[in-house]
Amino acid sequence: MTPLFTAAFFDANHGSAYYKALAQFEKPLLREVLIRCHGNQTKAAEILGLNRGTFRKKIIQHKLHKEVN
Repeated sequence: MTPLFTAAFFDANHGSAYYKALAQFEKPLLREVLIRCHGNQTKAAEILGLNRGTFRKKIIQHKLHKEVN
């Protein structure tokens, strides 16, 4: 099994590795589900199993609310 992250990743991001890793996956995931749902945030949140408010907060955090409509 190939690891997703190298030792260098953890060394370079000591103390913030969780958030750096999450950001690498979360933004592309949110963007893709929004595209597939044609910008419908309610449907996108439902697919991901998130509350719509939480989903909205995350797309604002990742600056996707203006990118995908």
